[in-house]
Amino acid sequence: MRRISLAAASVAMLALSALPASTAMASTPHKLAFPAVSGLKAWGTYTKVAKGIKVNVCAEDMSRSIYAVGAVTVASNSTYKMHTNLGAVAFGYHQTICRSMTLRFTSHLQVYSFTANNKGMITHQTKLKKIY
Repeated sequence: MRRISLAAASVAMLALSALPASTAMASTPHKLAFPAVSGLKAWGTYTKVAKGIKVNVCAEDMSRSIYAVGAVTVASNSTYKMHTNLGAVAFGYHQTICRSMTLRFTSHLQVYSFTANNKGMITHQTKLKKIY
């Protein structure tokens, strides 16, 4: 009887160790809320994974008078001295762009959005909004 339970426990451990690390470490996706800008529709999600934060960001240009719109996420370390970002920029009316990437800094996550003109100048940029 003892050998059967030992064999069952060994098989269970083998099955659990065969799962990928990302499956064991991944959390549920959380929605990103971007600051409002006229002419921009932005959305996204983030999920904590073993190697950092997996971020999906989308931006859609909703105004004929705006040349480009963008939505950006900024991930930082605990002191805010090191950071990396991911942004999606849509050029043209009713154009949608989505981007995905795993960001390695996990202490802080912030977002902002902006609009730009056809000369490459930022015409409006929101303040950073803290997600966590």
